[in-house]
Amino acid sequence: MADPRGVIRPPKFAVARLTEKFTERTAGIWLPLVFYVTGGVYMLAFRGIFSRSAYHLVLLGALSIIIAVALYLMSRWAFWLGLFTFPLLFAEFLYALLASVNFAGWFPNPETATFNASIVIYLLFLTLSLILLVDKRNTLKGDRILDYLNKRVETPESSTKFD
Repeated sequence: MADPRGVIRPPKFAVARLTEKFTERTAGIWLPLVFYVTGGVYMLAFRGIFSRSAYHLVLLGALSIIIAVALYLMSRWAFWLGLFTFPLLFAEFLYALLASVNFAGWFPNPETATFNASIVIYLLFLTLSLILLVDKRNTLKGDRILDYLNKRVETPESSTKFD
């Protein structure tokens, strides 16, 4: 559209599209979110079914679920927590895979082969989730959880100024 002064203005729908917030969850957020929930449940179930003394799996499983919740809330610290826990999770499952292969081999029976395959799939999805988190780090802008906690701590009496 041309203005009487000769200035060309973009249509209104294009301006509305430029001001739209990019807080929607794309596949780059949903895949790590689903993976972290699934991985957390996997670790908690493995600890509950096979080894009651593996308390580190409870910690790592709970951490994975916390990362998933933070990703769902589009919190920025989910990226940092996912970034710093990646080496722990990768080392834990790589060690479990190597121990399983050294003790029993790749395919001594269908149960062991399924277990080994699940660990390989977990490691692949963990790596893919890290790559997607690094790619989508700019969409995780706010810290909604911390903002919510800060609002709950502030009371109307504490926000008044005493002169």
